[in-house]
Amino acid sequence: MAEIKNKPIADTLNARVRTPWVWLVLVVTVGLTALFYFSQKPELVVYPRFIKSLAEYQLQESYVMRTMDRIRSGTGGDTLLVQTQTMSLRESAVSFSREMDEMSSHGIKTPSYNMVNRFEKEVLGKVAGMRRYATGRCAWMVRLNQINDEIQNHPAAVYARLHRTLDSAKAGYPVGVNFGDSLYTEVPDSLKTSIIALLQDNEELAFAWSRFNNEMAVMYSEDLMQFFHQANQNEIALKSKIPMAFYFLSLVLMLSTFFFIFRSRQ
Repeated sequence: MAEIKNKPIADTLNARVRTPWVWLVLVVTVGLTALFYFSQKPELVVYPRFIKSLAEYQLQESYVMRTMDRIRSGTGGDTLLVQTQTMSLRESAVSFSREMDEMSSHGIKTPSYNMVNRFEKEVLGKVAGMRRYATGRCAWMVRLNQINDEIQNHPAAVYARLHRTLDSAKAGYPVGVNFGDSLYTEVPDSLKTSIIALLQDNEELAFAWSRFNNEMAVMYSEDLMQFFHQANQNEIALKSKIPMAFYFLSLVLMLSTFFFIFRSRQ
C-alpha cells in the first residue's frame, strides 16, 4: 500500500523537476548565493589598511632621514635612536611582505611578487646602510673633535685653514686630500696623518651616504599604494553593482516561483 501511495508522489516530483521553471529557480538561487559570497569578500576592508601602512612607512622614513641628517652634520642624533627607528622601518617592510603572501594565499588580489620584493629589498638595504653610516659617522665626529682640540695650539693662519677644511668635511661634503699642500708641512707628522685619514674616511662616508640617500623605497611604496587605490576603486565599482543584480535576481526568483506554483495547480 505504501508503494502505491508513494508512487504518485515520486512521479509528481519527477515531473516537476523536469519543468524549466524549477531549473530557473535553482539557477537564480545559485546566482543569489554567489552574489552574497562576493559581497562579503574583505578587499574593501584590507586595501585601505595596506594604504595606511605604506603611508605610515613613508612618514617613518622621513623621521629617520631627519635623524640621519643631524648625525651627518654633527648637530644631534645618536646611534641608539637610529637603531630604534630603522628597526621600525625594517619591521614595516617585512610584515607588509608577509601580509601580501598571506592575502595572496587566501585568494585576495595583491601586487605582483616583484613589486613587493623590490620594495622589501630596498628598505632592508637602506636600513643596513643607515645603521653602518650612523655608527661610522658618530665615531668620525669623535675623532674630528679630538683633532680640533689639537689644532687650536697651532698658529692662527694654520688653524684657520685647517678649521675651514675640517668644517667642510663636517658638513658631509667630500674633501680631497692634497698631499702637496704646504699646509701639511706646517703640522707634525702625527697630526697630518690623523687629518689625512679623517678626510679619507669622510670621503668613504660621503659615498655611503649617497647610496641610501634616495627616494627609491618611497617610489616603490607609491607604486604599491597606487595599486591598492586602483584595486579599491575597482572593488567599490563592482560591489556597487551587486545590489542591482541582487534585486533583479530576487525579482526573477519571485516571478519564477509564482509561475511554478501556477503551473503546478494547473
